[in-house]
This record gives sequence, structure tokens and C-alpha cells, in this order.
Amino acid sequence: MKKALFGAVAALALMASPVLAGPIMPGSNLSIGGINQVTDTEITFSGPQRLDIAEGSFSGLGTCVSCVDIANFSYAPTVSEGLLFTITNNGLVSTFILDAGASVTNIAGSPGTLSVRGTGTATLTGFDDTKGTLAFSTQSGLLSNVTFSATVVAVPEPASLALFGSALLGLGLVRRARRNKA
Repeated sequence: MKKALFGAVAALALMASPVLAGPIMPGSNLSIGGINQVTDTEITFSGPQRLDIAEGSFSGLGTCVSCVDIANFSYAPTVSEGLLFTITNNGLVSTFILDAGASVTNIAGSPGTLSVRGTGTATLTGFDDTKGTLAFSTQSGLLSNVTFSATVVAVPEPASLALFGSALLGLGLVRRARRNKA
């Protein structure tokens, strides 16, 4: 009876949990470049930008010109949160959704060279949404080249840890039951 109950609970737990592909590999990164315009409160982009580097899990994206759509964003007094960019290349799509609380440092001039640092969620076709960090910098104010990179660091989600913990607990109970039976 106990075995049947345990089997039913395990089957329900597996059916209730979604099938996940796994997080983006830690250390995977992107480097995007292009043209921007900086004011005292906003960074705007003129059309699609380019993908210069795609490493780790992102490597399937390759490099490309005019494949990155970057959202304009305000940075004073705080950085606007939300979808920052979408990359579409080689049949894959990747995005980065910026969390609230990103910091901005004005390195030189007004509006001048800016450095934006924050966290967010990276997505990539075939992978689970993964927490990551963003380092964004402009080379100078007004019309100029802009580069930024998002380095993704995988953070286990609580649901996955709970499922893994349940499986370990179940294995422990089965072992205990077998030991008591012997």
C-alpha cells in the first residue's frame, strides 16, 4: 500500500512540473555594438544593432549585423526596467529583461560617457529563463558607438530545488523502508 501511495505521489509531482531544458550555461555572454544617442535622461537607438560576440550557450546565435533590436531607455533618475533587447539570428531568439534597480555612473561630461550595471533575466531558444548581469557602457555622449555586454550567471530556481529535494527525500524513504523490511 505504501509503495502504491509513494508511486502515485511521485507520478503526480512529475506530471505537475513542467519539462525544462535547463538554464543558460554560467559564464555565457553576449557583446552587442551599434549607434546610439545620449541625452541627460535617455539613451536612444536608431534601428537594429549588431551582435559582435556570442559565447557559451549563446554561441549558436553567431555574429550578425542588424539582428538586435534594442529598446530606448531612460536613466535619470533611475534606469527604466523591462525588455532591453531582442536578438534574432540562426533560427534562435534571445532577450534580456532588465530588473528595476540598475545603477548608472556618469564617467565623463554631460551627458558624456555612461556606465549602466544591473541584473535581469536572459532568455534563449531551448533554454530556461536565466538570471544574469548586464554591463552597458557608452563611449561618449550624443551620436556615437555604444557597446554593452550581458554576462549570464545561472541561478537555480526554487521550484527546481524543491523537486530535487523531494526526489532525494523519496529515495531516502525507499531505502529506509527496504532496510526495515530486511
